[in-house]
Amino acid sequence: MKYLELINFNPIESIIQLTAANDKSEAVNLVKSYVMSDDMAEKLQNNMISQLKLEDAVDNKGVLLVGNYGTGKSHLMSVISSIACDVDNLEFLNNKKFAKSVKVIAGKFEVLRIEIGASKMSLRNIILTKVKQDFAERGLSFDFPDEKDIITNKDTLAKMMEIFASKYPDRGYLIVVDEFLDYLGGRNTHEVKMDLGFMREIGEFIKKSKMRTIFGVQEKLFDNPNFSFVSDTLNRVKDRFEQVIIRKEDTAYVVTERILKKDAEQRAKIREHLLQFCSLYTNMSERIEEYVDLYPIHPSYIDVFNKIYIIENRHILKNISEIIRRILNDEITNEAPGIISFDSYWAFIKENMGYRTDVNIKEVVEKSAMLEDIVNRSFPKKLYKPLAIQIINALSVHRLTTGDISIRSGLTAENLRDDLCLYLNGMPDQSSDTLQSVVQTVLRDVMTTVSGQFIENNPDNGQYYLDLKKDIDYDEKITQRAAVIDDDSLNNYFYDVVYYCLDWDQKEHVTNFKIYEHTLNWVSHNIFRNGYLFLGTPESRPTAQPPEDYYIYFIPPFSNEAYTDEKKKDEVFFDFKQNEEFKNDLKLYAAALMMRDLAEEKNKGSYQSKADKYKKLLMKYLSENKNTCFEVIYGGEKKQLLEVMKGQYKASNPFKETMDLVSSICFDNFFNELYPEIPIYKTVITLRNQADTIRAGFDRYAGRKNQQANSLLESYGLLDGENITVKNSKYAQYFIKELDKLPAKAVINFSDIYTESFDGYYDKRFKISYAHLPVVLLALVHTGHAVITLGNGTTLTASNLDIIPKTSVADLYEFKYLSKPKDVQLAELVHLFEILELPVGLINNPAQRENGVEQLLKKAQEVATLAVKAASKLNGEFVLWGEPLIATHIANGYKNACSRIVDIFGNFSAKFNTVAKLNNFAYTMDEIDQVQKDIEIAKTVMEYERFKIECLSNVSYMMNLERMNLGAAFLSELETSKELVRKIRDDISKEMNGEISASDANLALEKVKTKYIDLYFAEHQKKRLGVNDAKKKGEIISSAELANLKKLKAIEILSSSKIEAIETQLTSLIVCYDLTVEDLKVSPICKNASCRFSLDSNDVSIKGKLDDIEDKIDNLLAEWAITLLNTISDPLVLAQETFLTSEQQKAIKKFITEKKLPDKIDHFFINAVRALLKGFEPVTISANEFIDKLDAIGPCDVNTFKNKLNEIVSSYIVGKDNDKLRIVVKR
Repeated sequence: MKYLELINFNPIESIIQLTAANDKSEAVNLVKSYVMSDDMAEKLQNNMISQLKLEDAVDNKGVLLVGNYGTGKSHLMSVISSIACDVDNLEFLNNKKFAKSVKVIAGKFEVLRIEIGASKMSLRNIILTKVKQDFAERGLSFDFPDEKDIITNKDTLAKMMEIFASKYPDRGYLIVVDEFLDYLGGRNTHEVKMDLGFMREIGEFIKKSKMRTIFGVQEKLFDNPNFSFVSDTLNRVKDRFEQVIIRKEDTAYVVTERILKKDAEQRAKIREHLLQFCSLYTNMSERIEEYVDLYPIHPSYIDVFNKIYIIENRHILKNISEIIRRILNDEITNEAPGIISFDSYWAFIKENMGYRTDVNIKEVVEKSAMLEDIVNRSFPKKLYKPLAIQIINALSVHRLTTGDISIRSGLTAENLRDDLCLYLNGMPDQSSDTLQSVVQTVLRDVMTTVSGQFIENNPDNGQYYLDLKKDIDYDEKITQRAAVIDDDSLNNYFYDVVYYCLDWDQKEHVTNFKIYEHTLNWVSHNIFRNGYLFLGTPESRPTAQPPEDYYIYFIPPFSNEAYTDEKKKDEVFFDFKQNEEFKNDLKLYAAALMMRDLAEEKNKGSYQSKADKYKKLLMKYLSENKNTCFEVIYGGEKKQLLEVMKGQYKASNPFKETMDLVSSICFDNFFNELYPEIPIYKTVITLRNQADTIRAGFDRYAGRKNQQANSLLESYGLLDGENITVKNSKYAQYFIKELDKLPAKAVINFSDIYTESFDGYYDKRFKISYAHLPVVLLALVHTGHAVITLGNGTTLTASNLDIIPKTSVADLYEFKYLSKPKDVQLAELVHLFEILELPVGLINNPAQRENGVEQLLKKAQEVATLAVKAASKLNGEFVLWGEPLIATHIANGYKNACSRIVDIFGNFSAKFNTVAKLNNFAYTMDEIDQVQKDIEIAKTVMEYERFKIECLSNVSYMMNLERMNLGAAFLSELETSKELVRKIRDDISKEMNGEISASDANLALEKVKTKYIDLYFAEHQKKRLGVNDAKKKGEIISSAELANLKKLKAIEILSSSKIEAIETQLTSLIVCYDLTVEDLKVSPICKNASCRFSLDSNDVSIKGKLDDIEDKIDNLLAEWAITLLNTISDPLVLAQETFLTSEQQKAIKKFITEKKLPDKIDHFFINAVRALLKGFEPVTISANEFIDKLDAIGPCDVNTFKNKLNEIVSSYIVGKDNDKLRIVVKR
């Protein structure tokens, strides 16, 4: 195949000028030739047409149309403006959706089109001068004052539109300006501000006039770093202009629908070709339709092309057209995908000498040429050389996409493989991993071949890129320096690496001392403690002030620096075991940093890059070998880290977590001595998350539930399931007793609870921080045991805990005092409030009961509504997969539960709508407990409903499969999945999460669905003709051989059943090549109406069938030729020849002489044969009937069989002339 056979190539070669649309006939051509997607049409309707319309205008703005060079920006502005001034142009639009939306502006404007060149005039003067010229051509007179004589341009614009309206009272004035950004780029700061100011005035004037504007720009104006110096002015302009951006998807649509249009057969051929290579490239199979649409252009081509901001006046549509033109006659083979990517653009850049006036482009072109030259001359592997050149070209193009050509940004081996569709014929296996290994090998060989010049690899992210400044052998200089570094100098660099491994940004606690404030998670209690970490020895411990709970030391490994281990309980030491390879890398790291400090400014970055590479190696070694390359010393005893961690070790733990874990285990007994009453927290509290955790704990009392808050409250024994309680908390019980001891009107002050320490306040009884203890004290408020008075005078009671989220934590930490509430609790109501998840303080405190009643009634209504919904589900079609979601006997109990809820809460608002009526509350504790159970049942029913909704699609799909004959094995697997769905369904009442249950069920069903799809898709391909076979079938149908047979069957002595059998077999071979896996995810059967293939159908495999039919046609032609030849050659038949015309006789004689049928049998030949056989009577014998008569003979001797056979034949020819008849056996 050639490329030209797979695409309907329609190139875009010219660059459209906006003003070309001033010509009416050209405007029609521009409208006709513009293509857009429905998405683009919708975007234009929402963001552009809505701003241009004259009717129903509300705060209209100007429009900025943003598109890079060559993306069709000028073409689109020509189309919009042509329709705006002439309604007749509507009929030429290709996109009917857009035609409908743009109708509101069609023919309602006079249009002025302006292309701004390299002008020194201000934007104001350019536009107003063009308006003046336009008005003059329309017979209107307009003059405008000099800009130095005006205060605002809006008066001038108003005068302009007043003159316009005198001639065009019912029309709008549309001004379209192209190449606006190019114009601004040539202006100085003051001029740009003035131009943008005028633009803003236009935007403001539009909203109260019939003037409209469209400005075409090459990049997003408001996000352009080149105009950051006028960002404030731009922001004011932004308020009055709507941006419409031509995205890469819009460009891709033009490429697909205009330049590279394909019909269904071409798409099928491309799809079939590319499917061979899908296993090589990430996501190609998922994006196969996108690859087919753009073929042979790679989707990444457009993306990369649009990023080359450094090159102006690049026209992507014109460029793609030129690329396709160059390859149209090239052959596409199965030896490569045949996809063109962005590396091909490098040839265009090199060919355009004009680009080299830009110093950045010139440098990239020169350095790339040097690389290419070295590779062409010296690359070691000839087979890989084309890939090497392709990669260099791709990296060269990509270098121009980064804005700054010195940025360390490039492409990984995987990027290069996928974005270029690199391919090497003859690989040992067709896998993406193998191809990626080849690409990595080529990259390494390239770097070796060019001696590391101008090409670099970033080990942090695996990216390769052109480094245009890399022309010094930095490695050699670093090696020379490393050779003279002594051991004593290495410790500081070792500590650098350790510091980076700790992955923190701590500053030195004391300048010039490597002492750092440190927090350690006390693992056994999940709370952090404060201490110090030393990159050094204990001799500097006195410098660390104030004292903290612990001290961790990393001892210097590369010198004999002495230190004293006094075996203190608060000190842990880490001792590094030296390794020669590590030491050598550490020296290279140190040397790189030293050379960086000595180097010229331009080379510092290269040495830093080398240092970073060695640092990464060193950090990797310490991280991967942390458990073996360090030993820990505690209490004078040295141990391996794994020996200390034992079962708590996790290989995935980073360096700092491992060192912290070892330290925590060592300090555990010591911390228990310091803080014996600290709780074991249910969630890990660190310095980083402490504030959020405590805040969540506080807000839990305002009803804001989450796992973080629950875990904190559980730590203090303040939760019973989801309910807040104080009965199991020793901390709460202690303060309850303290409150009980208080005389009337007495309080417990802040100072009565806490004592001050160097790092804050701790309570005197438990040594809990004043940041944590309010979690306990708020529980006392919630349960009605206490009230808290804050420093700001606010008193927290059970009824106003909802203000906690708005209360600062500082006020909660440093409250004023704790005191008793003024009321007692009512047990049954308190219990009801608890099960309804209402603050019990609202009922405990008489002063708050009115609010409590209000909340209770609201909650009762919610619960009643829930029960009604649940009952409605239970009484309806509550089934899935033809089975009840809930067993009938259970559902009956559930209905009773819902009925009880409605009975209790349905008229709650009438029975208990005042505080006084609460005296009539007569429900017992047992009845309230039953209510709690019934509410859970109603919630369970709704979870079943959620399960049903989420599973319905897949279950319906499975029900369709059940009706098919898919074989015992598959149906068994389907039944297994059905059983699993049943089990998941039946467990919902335990799990109480219909959505998660549905997810589990859908996961099981999706496996069966995927297996079915794979099976169906494979069988469909076996039993339906693809694009190539369809073509072959068409060739057979239209073949001369089949046409000859069809004509010959008109001769009575030839058995037509054979040709009819061939035609029937040919008809049974169905063509279908449009089916995709995505189609089968929606419907289990092919959507093609002429196909509708089913797995339980009797369709046979099409493999070899077309060849078989061709053979049958050839054989039948030969058979009929012999039959005719033998029949016509009979002297009795030839005697009839005298009755034929001379021409007919010639045709018969030629057939007998040549002993073969004519190449093309026509009606003349058929009529000649039929005329010759006229008078000869054909006797037709049914083959099946003849066989039945033979079966009836039974066993007999030879003579008897012959006689019986003669009798059978005679029965067919009784009363006929034997010389004139011919027997024809038909099936």
